[in-house]
Order: sequence, then structure tokens, then C-alpha cells
Amino acid sequence: MISWGAVRTIAVALASRTERASSGDFDYARAVERALDPLSQFTGIELPQSPSTGRQLRVANRAEWIDFNIEGFGALMEPVLKRAAAGADNLTWAVGGATLTAQVGLLLGFLSARVLGQYDTGPLLARERAGEPGKVFFLDGNIVSAAGRIGVPVDGLRLWIILHEMTHALQFEGYPWLRAHLGELLERLITPLADRIGVHETLRRLSENMRTGGRSVELMMNRPQREAFDQMQATMSVIEGYSDYVMHHVGRALVPQYEHLKARMARSRAHRPPLETAVFRLTGLDVKLEQYRLGERFADAVARREGMEGLNRIWERPENLPTLEEVRDPGIWLARMGAS
Repeated sequence: MISWGAVRTIAVALASRTERASSGDFDYARAVERALDPLSQFTGIELPQSPSTGRQLRVANRAEWIDFNIEGFGALMEPVLKRAAAGADNLTWAVGGATLTAQVGLLLGFLSARVLGQYDTGPLLARERAGEPGKVFFLDGNIVSAAGRIGVPVDGLRLWIILHEMTHALQFEGYPWLRAHLGELLERLITPLADRIGVHETLRRLSENMRTGGRSVELMMNRPQREAFDQMQATMSVIEGYSDYVMHHVGRALVPQYEHLKARMARSRAHRPPLETAVFRLTGLDVKLEQYRLGERFADAVARREGMEGLNRIWERPENLPTLEEVRDPGIWLARMGAS
């Protein structure tokens, strides 16, 4: 249904218009090695193997990032699309395929110009790979452009991204169940997308979700999907917020002018151009920005009361992950965990 070759053509054409080449003068591998030890010491999380064993570090351009993520999109979407295609007439199939192809191409092209780094766990639905070291992408051309745009030293921003992505490495490689848990949530979220719900049910869901505060990606979800979405949002909030919390504490000792960099990055996240804001809202990508804020407040509140050992209880088992209500009110989570 989706022409992935056309997706790539659209995405790369959009991405290449403003791309800046990597300067090639920064040793990412060495910087990653230097960052992992203080991150591990601060968090108390040790990787199950040598950090240099098996992990792929890639200083990528936008086209390479697009190619890698097309593989992930395909693995995620094709099974759903095949189910949805059952019984569809040729015209519906053709029009729907062309629309989805354009949408995915534009979305990947848009994102490729804004992504600075990415820790990739591998396909979440491929559980047999849980625990393997993830690929780490650094889009150095984007980092150089972002540093100039927001007015921070480029090497400082590089270290910022390294700290954030390698904290993700500690989370996913130190606790392999986390990746499988996200995969289960994802299956619960996307499997019903293949349902043929019809115009009447579509309008009913839109009306119901609008009344209950649903927005963008939530508008077409039924109740089980909304529940899975809330659980996914809570889990991603604590993953992203924990990473920011750790990065800020470790970064002060490793990154020159860290507080200036932190302030400039916060301002950049909060002030986007109107078109960019509209795209983020329509696609639901604004949820991720809220995740940073909610999750870091949760991590800070728990760590101030229980220390890193207490905060790390969230990674012990799936049942310990906070709900969305608990992310917003850490006291509820602390009470459930029987904190002192």
C-alpha cells in the first residue's frame, strides 16, 4: 500500500534542501566512552557487557537516518496495512496508498531536519533482540546547525546529545524487559488500527474523544487504545525525563558552560516557529516535548526524597512504572511504592 521508494524520494528531497554537512572534526566514539563511566556511576546502572562491544555508533546524514527509519516504519506498519487491505476495492487501495506514502515521506523529511541524536533499540516488536546494544545515531550536520541557531558551543551541544542518548543505553541495556514492555504496549496501540470501523463509528469516536480532551493522534482511538496510549505516554515520560535529569547532573561536570547550554536548549524547545508548532500538534509530536517536562519533574521529586536508588525502582519490573497520574503527581507513586 505504501511505496517506500517514493517515501524515501519525498523525505530526502525535503531534507536535503537545508542540510548542512558534518564538520567531521569530533571523535564521537571517544566521547561516548568517556561519558558512560560517569553516567553509570551517577545512576548506579551498569551495562551487562563492555560498552565498546557490539554497539554501533553512526555519524549519519539525513538520508542515512531516513533510510534506517524507513526500515522501522515498514516493519511496524506493513502488517497493519495488510490487514486493513482485506476487502478494499482497488480505487480505495490506490488513493489510500498514495496519501499514506506522501504523509510518511513528508513526516520523515520534516523529522530528519530536527533530529540531533537517536538511541535506537531495534524493532520493538522483535523481542528476540531484547538486551542487545542499540544503534546510536548522531546527525552531526544538524547538531552544527542547531548550535549556530541557538547560540551555543557546538562541542558542548555534541556532549549534551551524547549524555542524553547514552543514558537511554543504560536504561534499555541495563533493563532488557523495558524494550519488550514497550513492544507490548505498541502492539496494543496499533493492532486495532486495522479495524474497518466505517464512517458512523469514525464520527462517533471523533465526537467522544473531542469531549474528553483527545487531541491529534488520540482522536481516532477507542477506549483500549486510549488506555495503551496513556501507558505508553507515562512510560516514555519517565524514560525521557529520567534521561534529562541524569544528563543535567552529570553534564555540569563534563560540559563547559552547561547552565547556559541548558537554558538555551529549554528556550529552543519552548519557542518554535508557527508552522513547526502546527506540524507538531497535528502529528502528536508535541506529546514528546511534554514528556521531557513531566518526566524530569517526576525524577527530580523522587530522587530528592529517595535518592537514585529509590528512583531506579521504576526499572525493576513493569509494575513499578508510574501511571500518567503518578507521573504528574509523584507522591502517589511514592505512596504506592511504600517510600519512607
